[in-house]
Amino acid sequence: MGLRDIFTTIFYFSSLSIQSLGLVAKAQYRHRRARATFKKTLILQGIPSEAARELAKAYPNPISEILGLISIR
Repeated sequence: MGLRDIFTTIFYFSSLSIQSLGLVAKAQYRHRRARATFKKTLILQGIPSEAARELAKAYPNPISEILGLISIR
């Protein structure tokens, strides 16, 4: 493996790492936004605020589900 191949591998690995971190941050942001919208919708439909907050906490988080799949042994 030549020096050029090593630098190319390092470049693509770092590029994919940065993209992955960006995608995780984007997914977290969208999850928070979806959970807040879900809570607001519940409140507008007449659910008490405390009950809506508890239901919104149960809103699934895709990142934790993916990490749960990775950690399965």
